[in-house]
This record gives sequence, C-alpha cells and structure tokens, in this order.
Amino acid sequence: MKNYDFVFGLGRACACTQSLRSAGLQLLSLPWDWITYQLTPQGPDLLLRVDVIASGFAGWFEEEDLKFVRKNPESGKDLYINKRTKIIYPHDFTPDIPLHEAYPAIKAKYDRRVKRFLQLLSEAKSSILAVYMDTPTHPAADVETCREAQRRLQTLYPRVKVDFLMFSLEQGRPFEKRIVEDLGDGFTRVAFDFKDYASGKPDHAVRLGECAAVLKSLASVREYRTRREIKAKNKVTREAKMREACVNNEWEYFLYRRRREFDRIREFLFPRILMAKLRRKKFDHVLSLGMNCEPAFRFSLSWGFVDSTPFAWASCGKPANLADALRHPEHIGCEGFSWHAKSAMWVCNRTGIAFHGKLMANSQPADLSPEVLEKDKAELVQRLAYLNEKLTRILSDDSSKALIYRVHTKVAKEEGASEMIDDVQSALEDRGARNYKLIVVTERAARRRIAPAPNRIVRSVYAFNPGSSVVKPKLGDPAGWKALFTEFSPSKILPKKHPFKFEME
Repeated sequence: MKNYDFVFGLGRACACTQSLRSAGLQLLSLPWDWITYQLTPQGPDLLLRVDVIASGFAGWFEEEDLKFVRKNPESGKDLYINKRTKIIYPHDFTPDIPLHEAYPAIKAKYDRRVKRFLQLLSEAKSSILAVYMDTPTHPAADVETCREAQRRLQTLYPRVKVDFLMFSLEQGRPFEKRIVEDLGDGFTRVAFDFKDYASGKPDHAVRLGECAAVLKSLASVREYRTRREIKAKNKVTREAKMREACVNNEWEYFLYRRRREFDRIREFLFPRILMAKLRRKKFDHVLSLGMNCEPAFRFSLSWGFVDSTPFAWASCGKPANLADALRHPEHIGCEGFSWHAKSAMWVCNRTGIAFHGKLMANSQPADLSPEVLEKDKAELVQRLAYLNEKLTRILSDDSSKALIYRVHTKVAKEEGASEMIDDVQSALEDRGARNYKLIVVTERAARRRIAPAPNRIVRSVYAFNPGSSVVKPKLGDPAGWKALFTEFSPSKILPKKHPFKFEME
C-alpha cells in the first residue's frame, strides 16, 4: 500500500467518487464528483477531462453554455448540458428555478471545488494518484488512453510522481478472482466484473463496496483537510445523524444517545432475545395487520421474507377502520381510491386506509401521468382482491397464525383502548379466524394500557420508528422487534419473491 498526498477520481458519473469516499481516499468534494460527459463519436471522455484540468478549468462552466435537457428521474433535479464542453450536470439544478437565478450559487460551489482541487495538486509534495473508473454502460478508455492521461498529468505536475489506477470491467470475472497488475511507472490495472446486477438496480450501477475494498488495499492518503474543514464535515455528519434520530436540537440528541447506550447495557444484562428464545412459539403464518409498514419491515429484516396481507404495506391508524375492513373486505375500494402525493399512497375513500402501490415514494411529478397513476391503481385493486381472498382463507383454515398488530401510542393511551382491540379481535373472528394469536405491539410508554385476553398477547418495544422513517432499521427499537419475531417465529422460511420497495428507493 502506498500513501499519497492527494487521490482524486477521473471516472464517469458518481461511482468513482463514491468508491473513493467509501475507501477513505477522498476527503472533500471535487469538480468531477457528480457530473458526466455526453458520449462522443471519439469514444471515452477521459482525455477531455484531463484537457480541462490542463486549462485550469478556464471557461468550463459559463451560464451562456448551459442548456436544459429534461427532468432527471434519479435525482429529482433538472438536468443541464454544457453545449460547448458536453459536460452533463444531473444533480445541481433545482426544478422550477430559472437558470439565471440558480446559476450564481452553483457557479460559486464549483469555483470552490476547482480552487480546492488545483490547490491540493499544487501543494502535493511527493506523489498523487488519479483513479479512472467508467460506468458499465459506457465504453471505457483502454490502457494506452489511460497511459496518455497519466503522461499529461505528469507533465502538468512534474514536481511529484503521478500514479494512475485503472478499473477495467471484465464481465463474468468475480471479485474473488480479480486481476491486479502493475504495468510499470506507477500504473496499476484492476480488472473484474464490478457491475451491480441486483434486482431493481439501474444498468449503470456499480458494486461500490468491492471497488472501495480494492482501493483501500492499494492506497492511503494523508489528512489534507484544514481544521475548519474537518469541523464543518463533522457538523454535517452530526446534523445528518440528528435528522435520522428525528431530534430537534443538541440536547435531544444527547439524551437520544444516552438512551441508546443505556439500552445496550440493559440488553447485555437482560438480553430480550435470549428470553424470547426460551419462550419461542412457531406458527405456520406470521401475518401483519399494520397499523403501518413497520411490523412487515421488521419481520423481513429478521426472516428475509414477508407473508403479505392487505394491511402489511398499508397505514391504518384507527382500530375502528381496521375492524370495518376486516369484517367487510368488500368496503376496501368500493368508493374508489384517491392518490396522496405526499406519502405516495392510495387512500381508500370508504375506509380511510392508505395502501402502497408499486410506484416509488421518490417518483417525480413529471413521471406520474394520469396513465401511470391509473395503471398503478389497477394493479393495487387486483392485488388487494387476491390478498383479501388469501387472508380469509388463511384465517379460517387449521393452520396456526400469529397476527401482529402495532398500535399507535396515542390510541393505546386513550380510554377504552382495550375495547378498541376487542373490536378488532371480534372482527377477525367474524371473518372466520381460528387457531390464532393476536399479538398486540405497543411502545413501552403505553405498556399495560391494553389488557391481554383469550387468544391475545401484548408485547412492547421501547420505541416505534417515526412515521416519516418507518423503514430505517437503526431507529426505534431494532432489538425489541428482533426479540418479538424470535418469540413469534415462522415454522417455515418462505422464498423471497421480489425485492421490497424500501430496498429500491
């Protein structure tokens, strides 16, 4: 492994910088990070990038050269192209803000990155490393083109040794049998199939973890950030963690972290999962009745599949609405569905229950034409009809069933909460339920507010995930849900039929 003064990427699009960041080799944002080139008849754009560096980025980002292309469905931003340089900017321009208003701030951002990039190159004392990786869907530069890029960079910066690392895509070659060859004069070629073939991934996706592992094994970089830059980065990281924890200020975040530490100590002293194993019960079916997607999500994390019901990927805060839908499945959709754009869900006009269709939560308005929405709704109606028939059949047969029902804490604390759950349980039995256990899950703050009853067991977790972050695995009480689905576990592991939406969004 060689230690460098500076490591930077020259690859197309985002995969190169993402791999470098994951490997700890890129510590600050640089000009080439999130942009790409329009394909040219001449082939790969590697030497065009080097030419821009050689010019000192002179005139590379002028307002009069920028042209709107379309909305970018991946980033949700407006996509612009530089008519002169053919550079494409997919992540910078906010929709519906005119170019002349957006340009000054974006120009200032790129000016900072260019200044930083050129300064780090000029301040390097012994060696720098340029890394080239192209996306799987675009023609990559060959070895000789990469050598020419290395030669040009060496001419620009003769005071230091310029090394070059080239990623070559070799289809079918696994990571374990990758080629790492030293071609002399600081030029290294790494070859394997780094395309990400996972279901739902775009064709240009790269297996970033494997690329980062290669980089980390070959290079390290000195700490080139200033104290101010390190402090600013730490602040950004902390703010991101605070948002993930759904806290509003430093004090709340301090308390959140202390609670997490206390929970870890308590888990060590009184392991819930061990207790859950001691009282484990296996069921032919473990089914979610909501109130939202968290029970199904947590079950999928524990067992890798979900035995779906109409309510597994739905939101129903009121037990009375669930009871009505259980007694009268024909009420679901009988008065149609309305599209709720903010949650990207279909709301049943009769029951008030919201259901997920196939559309992604990050779908842009431009992608939601009337035809697309109508197709998504039709698929939902067909799926709900099948799942309702399936639920009726399972409830009424001889199989053993654990029915998981997460109750909103506000509901659990209301007067008559137990009676509300009685109504849900009565509705299940009106639907024909037998040989079942209704597992009511509350937050610890509402523990003992709902009474157990025949065929009803009450369990609690320390905290539910916030409604806006239901499918964040580290929030809420991961260990509590793990213990729950250890105690109430499936007797048979079913195959996973398709990727879940939360894995693709």
